[in-house]
Amino acid sequence: MKSTASFFPSDLYSIHRVIQNTQIIHAKELIVSELREYFAADSKYHYVRDEYGMPKVADHTDLPPESGLEDEEMTRIWIGQENKQTIRFLPSVMVKHGGSTYKPISFNQDRDSVQYDARIFVDGYGRQQIIRVPVCFLFVGAWDSNFDIDVEAEAPQDRSTIVEAISIFMQNIALYPMLNAGLFIKNTRVSGESSEDFGNDKIFKQTISLECRGEYRRIIPIDSLVDVITVCADFADLSQADPVIAENLNINFTLDLTDILLEYA
Repeated sequence: MKSTASFFPSDLYSIHRVIQNTQIIHAKELIVSELREYFAADSKYHYVRDEYGMPKVADHTDLPPESGLEDEEMTRIWIGQENKQTIRFLPSVMVKHGGSTYKPISFNQDRDSVQYDARIFVDGYGRQQIIRVPVCFLFVGAWDSNFDIDVEAEAPQDRSTIVEAISIFMQNIALYPMLNAGLFIKNTRVSGESSEDFGNDKIFKQTISLECRGEYRRIIPIDSLVDVITVCADFADLSQADPVIAENLNINFTLDLTDILLEYA
């Protein structure tokens, strides 16, 4: 099971308590990770990772043609965000972000939503009671993001096979695992075939485009366990032996913690 909390190399998310943002970094890492696991089980296009988690690329000098098919000596396919090899490694699968659009799910980004937690309180007599207490305010929104999966191969048959395998994987096999990790694939499109000259040969290319839905979530913690404060005050002349409470002089009001904290959220 993937997590929706990915490593973000900045303090800004922790400062502003952004606990989820499935827009670019986490979404690309998720797609790449799923594709690597998918092809790691294949025999023809067998993916092998090195000790750093990257595609295991070896020197092809004196390597037998079947190297990587039934062993872990080298990867038979490059899968990542960019093909960083000096000499192009083929076949290759590269995941790129194609843009995002913010999609509000409410006018105020669910600003008035409060997340509650159930806590057990025990009094001095040993009596237990479960009380729902406010934990945090939620700010929630969504992104419509596009991701392109560029496939390059030395042969048209390899290109078509890989594109077809990725298409069914993304739209069906990986749909719910990725949904559980915070990214929903709304639609999958496959571009037309193309090729380009590369030295004395050709590279055959095709692109798979994913229309995805991601979310962001930000929390404002509530430290106090008090939800509502009710204040009642009566007026009386305490100088008398038997004070008489004034019938028409009293104050009754209620302070809702949610209303107060929203002013400072």
